[in-house]
Amino acid sequence: MIEFNNLINSKVMIYDPDIKRSASPVMFGENEIVKGKVIEILDSETAIINIKGRNFSAKTLVPLKIGADMAFKVERLTPVPVLKPLGIQFVKPEAASIPTILSAIEDNLWKSVFEKITTVKGSTPEKISYNQIVENLPKKLLESGRSEYLKEIIDRSGLFFEAKLKGALEQKPINAEQIRQLINNDVKGLLSDLLSKTDNEEAKQLLSVIKNLQMLDISGLEQERKIFIPLPFLLPDGQFCVAQLLFQLPMVLKDAPEESAEENGQLKISLLLELSSLGPIRADFTLNGKMVYGMFRASIAETVEILETEMDSFVKNLEDKGFSIKHIECRLKEPEIVTEPLLLDMIQATENNINLVG
Repeated sequence: MIEFNNLINSKVMIYDPDIKRSASPVMFGENEIVKGKVIEILDSETAIINIKGRNFSAKTLVPLKIGADMAFKVERLTPVPVLKPLGIQFVKPEAASIPTILSAIEDNLWKSVFEKITTVKGSTPEKISYNQIVENLPKKLLESGRSEYLKEIIDRSGLFFEAKLKGALEQKPINAEQIRQLINNDVKGLLSDLLSKTDNEEAKQLLSVIKNLQMLDISGLEQERKIFIPLPFLLPDGQFCVAQLLFQLPMVLKDAPEESAEENGQLKISLLLELSSLGPIRADFTLNGKMVYGMFRASIAETVEILETEMDSFVKNLEDKGFSIKHIECRLKEPEIVTEPLLLDMIQATENNINLVG
């Protein structure tokens, strides 16, 4: 199989379709220019391309035509041959609107939409589903501390809607009820369905924000393995807040020095949350295997004292889950430092890189 990731970096990874493994590097030379011909279109994303007299399966979002001649440059030989298509103009992904995202978080657009939906009389599907996402799941998470609730909240955030929908549509036969449940249990699906019935301006704005977040995360994931996720929470005390979550996923390079591999293999997680009683709190954690390093920052002295008082219980909870705590501390910082949007880390990652479109 050949996999195209052309929406981001226009690379091609070549696999032998018959024996289900990577094609032999011996077939290619580094920087070699090779020609290919589209033999067959299997579906909207799959084609058969002949290269050097052999047929390979190609996965791509670029429209191809039977009989089209293509050219590739061999960029890498191992661990699998990587080819870059030449002579094709790829469309550069639309840039995310950072002001749109920041404004939505600052104005708590999720709360505005939630209030609009909850004012509807009766138990509408939208009302029930939105309550589950922003109220019931967060409540279960806070009461139990179980990570599966956080995972479900993230999964329903709308950022992965198309991927879930694609998976459901690929099942044969297509299950209409499953599609309906998927739409009702995802923020983006829920908003899209709501807009098909009513002209809700806040819902339109939030749908646009989620689209911009998806574009931002595509860029951040490709460039520095970063993903930014805002999570709407309706807390038990009635406060509706938007927690900011930033992941930097491990990025281990093959044949990298051991020290470098250890550093790049770390998972970094940052959380920013502003509570009515405690003020803004930022938590930054680094996980290296089961080893945990962490830091809490708050802008109110009393909040730092509360965090320090609860630290032993927090550490024990992590240790009970199998983690080894190497270092965790709490610091008092100025409000402007604590409340700096985590989104800014994504902006820096984007601005420090150059995207070349083939």
